Amino acid sequence: MAWRIFLTLIACGSMMACNSDNANAVKVNTTPEPVQSESVEAQPVDDSLSESESESESESESEILTQSVPEPECDLESVNLLDFVPWQREEGWWVGEYTFLGADGDPNVSASWPYRYDHYRGFIHLEVIGNSIKQRNVFLYPAKNSSECDSVEDVVGSGICGDNGNEKVFSADQSASDCDGNLSGPFEAFGMTLSTTTTLIGDDTVLYQVRLPDGSFTQNQLTTLPPNDTRVRTAQGFFMGASTYASYYRERKVTKEEFVQLLEETRQEYNILELDYCGYDSGGSPSNVSCDEHFGVALGN
Repeated sequence: MAWRIFLTLIACGSMMACNSDNANAVKVNTTPEPVQSESVEAQPVDDSLSESESESESESESEILTQSVPEPECDLESVNLLDFVPWQREEGWWVGEYTFLGADGDPNVSASWPYRYDHYRGFIHLEVIGNSIKQRNVFLYPAKNSSECDSVEDVVGSGICGDNGNEKVFSADQSASDCDGNLSGPFEAFGMTLSTTTTLIGDDTVLYQVRLPDGSFTQNQLTTLPPNDTRVRTAQGFFMGASTYASYYRERKVTKEEFVQLLEETRQEYNILELDYCGYDSGGSPSNVSCDEHFGVALGN
C-alpha cells in the first residue's frame, strides 16, 4: 500500500521571517477646532477634563508613532538555534526504545521489511550548526519470529529469517524559518518533495509535521522534553486523511562513547550481520554508505 512509504519518517512551518507589515501611519489632528457661535457666555474650564483630554491625545499620538516604526527583519543566517532551550536539550547522542503500531493498533507488519516493530531500538545523532539542525539515525530491528517466517529467505540481505535482525538509516535536515527557533525544510522521498516543519511550544515541547506535496499532512509528531536528559516522542501517521500508524519512542541522551557501545551491544543481541551495518535506507533499498559516512564521524566500527 502507498502509505507504507511513510512508515519510516520520524525525526528528528512554512518559511516565515519576523517581518511586520510597514503600514504608512497617518498622523491625525486630534485637537478639536473651536466651535463658532454668537453671544456665548464664557464658561468655566474644567481643569481635570482638559488634563484628561491632553493625556488621551498624547497617548493616541504615541500609539500612532509606535505603529509606524517597523520591526527589524529576521536575518535567518544569524540565527543561533542553541539560543533556544529545546535545541540545547535536543543536541547530542540519543538511544531509544521504540514501538511502532499499524492502523489496527497491533505492531506494524511490513511486506517489504520483514522484521519486528513491537520493540526495536534507535540511535540518533542530532547536531546543531548555527541556524541548522542535522539529524542522522540508524534503527535496529530484531529478527522476525521463526513461526512467522514463510521461508528462511524471508529477509533483506544475506541473513536468515528468524535468526538475523537488520537495520536502516535515516537522514533529516532543517534550518531556521524565523527568529523564534522554529524550523522548516524539504524531505525527498520516492520522487516526491515533502515539507517538514518544527515548531517550538515553550521550553519543553516540540511539534514536528510532515506534509505531502498537496499540503495534506502525513505525520504529526509531538516531543516532550523533561529536564532529565530524556525525551518522549509520539507520532500519528496519515495518508489521504486516514490514520495509518502510531509510534511511541522513549529516548535518553548519552555520550558518544556510550552510543557506540550500546549500538554494538544491540547488534550482537539482534544478531545483525556486519554486512548489513547501516546497509539500508528508509525505503529498504541499499544505502550505499558506511556508518561513518552516514553519521559524518568515526564510530570505531
